[in-house]
Amino acid sequence: MARRRRSTSPLEPIARAPEVRAAAAALVDAALREASERALTPAQYERAVAEVGRLRGRPLLLPALAAGVGRGARVRLADGTTRLDWIGGLGVYAFGHGDRDLLETAVAAAASDVVFQGHLLPGPEYVRISRALLRHAGPRLKHVWLSLSGAIANENALKMVLQKKHPADRILAFEGNFAGRTTTLAEITDKAAYRDGLPLRGNVLLVPWYDPRHADPIGRSVAALDAHLRRHPGQIAAMLFELVQGEGGIRTAPREFFAALMQRCHAAKIAVWADEVQTFARTSEVFAFRTLGLEQWVDVATAGKVLQGSAALFTRELAPRQGLVSGTYAGATVGMAVGTRILERLEEDGYLGPDGRIALLGRRVERRFDALAKRCPEAVSAWEGIGAMHAFVPFGGEAAVADAVLRAAWDEGLLVFTAGASPTRIRLLLPVNTTDEELEAGFAMLEKAIRRVGSERGLAC
Repeated sequence: MARRRRSTSPLEPIARAPEVRAAAAALVDAALREASERALTPAQYERAVAEVGRLRGRPLLLPALAAGVGRGARVRLADGTTRLDWIGGLGVYAFGHGDRDLLETAVAAAASDVVFQGHLLPGPEYVRISRALLRHAGPRLKHVWLSLSGAIANENALKMVLQKKHPADRILAFEGNFAGRTTTLAEITDKAAYRDGLPLRGNVLLVPWYDPRHADPIGRSVAALDAHLRRHPGQIAAMLFELVQGEGGIRTAPREFFAALMQRCHAAKIAVWADEVQTFARTSEVFAFRTLGLEQWVDVATAGKVLQGSAALFTRELAPRQGLVSGTYAGATVGMAVGTRILERLEEDGYLGPDGRIALLGRRVERRFDALAKRCPEAVSAWEGIGAMHAFVPFGGEAAVADAVLRAAWDEGLLVFTAGASPTRIRLLLPVNTTDEELEAGFAMLEKAIRRVGSERGLAC
């Protein structure tokens, strides 16, 4: 960390004080030494993994139990082995595992006062992360409301638009979208299994996602939106825009697609709601709506995951009346401090912009997928992504085959995850500081997994 003049302001991070930083570094060193000396035997590890399944009432998808401190894209497991982690807690770990700067930031923040902060008595970390978010959001979004999970940020955004647009109560969203795990957001989410057994209000209207195979992919979606407007005049409050579909399979779309729909929404007095819980800090700008040049239309945006908490950012017009939005927790003190430090490093270390390190990472991944697709054209039939988020369709995308690739990749030493349906894809949410060595190793593991599944199932690569 660059040396700075000592501050006397309580709003500045105490982690910048040399003696605090030195103490934090010493504690991290001690924790690293102790953790490195601990490991379960294979039998103990197997029992521990089984216990987790019993405790939560459902087994782990993979025998993955982390313990100790990893490094970069490599996670350390409780048996002392390591895996390349290319899913990062489903997109949470911006700089991977064991990042010294973030660990020391966390240690200092943990000693600052309290574990959690609320909206009644916010602390310095609350102020700093709010400033940082608005700095990256552009001039249109004036306010920010902090929360814990991405789902709560989306719930807050939904309440704001419903209050502003009352009595309109219908929500537009894309086919294949994911909005969150609350009862209301599960209805917006276009996946039946996620709302199985839940009561439905029937106020969600779907619009086709961008399909480049269609003769007029933009016109098709605009026509669907126009049909909803004709059928439900004055009844639609907002349209939810995932600018890259995450759970839907890391599906991307061009600026022109979103711009056409957002213009229609504004003309019809429908709020534009950008869900950036997963895209946050994974494209060439902190917010994907700025990467795509869409900030002029966004009325409310949500952030999460990489933020180490969540937030809803909104215009003056959407500012809620007293009582609508609140909650005990604004976030964890450590999460706020680390989230702010992540944003600082993205700015200071050249990660942002069209030629920044996140954009360059995206191009490096693209080149490796190009090469892999040439070697295994049947196994990698389609792929897409942007920045630090990518996905590919394995062997046509049958769910069971994709699951087999996921498990084979784990056996080879690589942690990935599935996403989407018909076809099911393999999803990669990479650390933004992924190295060339980690990319080479990971793609070698991925290719071995693909070839193994192809051989076992009689599928041509």
